[in-house]
Amino acid sequence: MVKKKPLNNNNNNNNKNKKSISINKEIVKIENKSEKGDDYLYIGEFINNEKNGKGIIYYEDGTSIEGNWKDGELNGKGIFKTVDLIISGEFIDGALSGEVEEIDKETGKLIFKGEYFQGQRHGRGKLIMIEDGGEITGTWIDGKMTGYGEYTFPTCNGRFKIQGQWLNGDLVSGKYNINYQPLRNEIDGKRLPINDRQREYMKRLEHYQQKELTKECKNFILKLDESNENRISSSPLQIDLYERFHCFVGKQSTIPNAGEGLFAKIFIPSGTVISFYNGIRLTHQLVNSRSWNENNNTISLNHETVIDVPPNLNDTITQYSATISHKANHLVPGNNSVYASFYHPRFGDIKCIKAIKDINENEEIFVDYGYSNNDTPSWYKIQ
Repeated sequence: MVKKKPLNNNNNNNNKNKKSISINKEIVKIENKSEKGDDYLYIGEFINNEKNGKGIIYYEDGTSIEGNWKDGELNGKGIFKTVDLIISGEFIDGALSGEVEEIDKETGKLIFKGEYFQGQRHGRGKLIMIEDGGEITGTWIDGKMTGYGEYTFPTCNGRFKIQGQWLNGDLVSGKYNINYQPLRNEIDGKRLPINDRQREYMKRLEHYQQKELTKECKNFILKLDESNENRISSSPLQIDLYERFHCFVGKQSTIPNAGEGLFAKIFIPSGTVISFYNGIRLTHQLVNSRSWNENNNTISLNHETVIDVPPNLNDTITQYSATISHKANHLVPGNNSVYASFYHPRFGDIKCIKAIKDINENEEIFVDYGYSNNDTPSWYKIQ
């Protein structure tokens, strides 16, 4: 809720300067003052000891609100700054209401553009994932996305989408939509020019959609199915359609004695999100207490959580195939991909594999496991 109302506390005013304007032929004095309350400091213009005109309020928690006040309330265009965000838009009686943009303070990236009401997201809007660039377009009610929405995967020109119903911010019923038609300019609707590689991509995408995918895959109903410490997925053998268009599990890695590997199914340009890494969610403390034999498929999600595909779910044919990033092998130097954070409407916050070089069809996908020199498995030490 973006609405903060400081109490009037005129005893702490410090006059800085004064000017006069004429309102309805009446001369009104505008004073530039500061006003200090219990948890805020206001610096700006006053008329008759009430905030009127330009001003800014600084709060003890590090937030601030800047804009134009009328009779003690912020009205019109203003900027609300938190520790993490810069939110600019229309204020009505002290609360953000109307068109708003949210900017991440650290990166300067736009993360939300849409409607607010009474200080929170309410109405049509678009949410942009700061970590990976995926977008969710839909309707927000009381701060949470609810109703029909559309998630667009990053790095594929909008060709892969999940469309369906959201409730309180979570996908509850959706399906993949794959577009293999020529892309069109959003402004005039004209087809965008394509080169031979893009034409081949569209041809492969059409074949994938019409020939390779089973009816079961196309009709599978997606929902948020976030894993926990005991369950990896309610549908562990249901593949992800985006991932399987881009890569596959090969029986033999090009690295001797490495077992299976992850390979490119098509040409993958640098910067493309290739594959996803879901797993059961464990604490760092538990994972650190185990042997490397139990941690072959673990990856740190954040400072609290580790993702793990345990040994009893390692087989991608009979046990777990919803995501397959855990099949990528380590090669440094020489890795053509990296791990990155990702939000997936089905799996929630997970990791992904992203290309850092162009990868040719059938080329193996390699990552850097990022092991420290002090704590590594035996196979890594003998490299």
